[in-house]
Amino acid sequence: MSSVTVSERPHGFQYPGNQHSYQPLYNPQGQDMTSVVRQPGVAPTVVNRAQYRDWMAPAVLSCLCCFWPTGICAIIAASNANQAAEAGDVIEAERQSRSARTHVIVSVILGIIGIILIIVFQVFLQPSNDMNRIH
Repeated sequence: MSSVTVSERPHGFQYPGNQHSYQPLYNPQGQDMTSVVRQPGVAPTVVNRAQYRDWMAPAVLSCLCCFWPTGICAIIAASNANQAAEAGDVIEAERQSRSARTHVIVSVILGIIGIILIIVFQVFLQPSNDMNRIH
């Protein structure tokens, strides 16, 4: 670059901090212009936490109210998902979250089937006391 000073440059000035940038103040017709000068440097990084659903509450409820063996598996998977999310392992958190969801759904379905079987057994298959007295 030639040894031209800032005052010798027409219609502009040298950007402070960057000795090789020339920023015009206005165009030749006299209209104001906006110049954007990008400084070299590191771009900001956005860190997203793991996007997963916390299945701990449904897992505990399915363990207590439905079918406890798969409910325990759901609690373990939900706990592993929470730990993976805390560590920043998004893939493992999502995988464990899906596993917890599957265990919760299975636990609820098995609990409903169990309740239906108990009702059917109590109503239809077990002889009532009134029927025994008649015969």
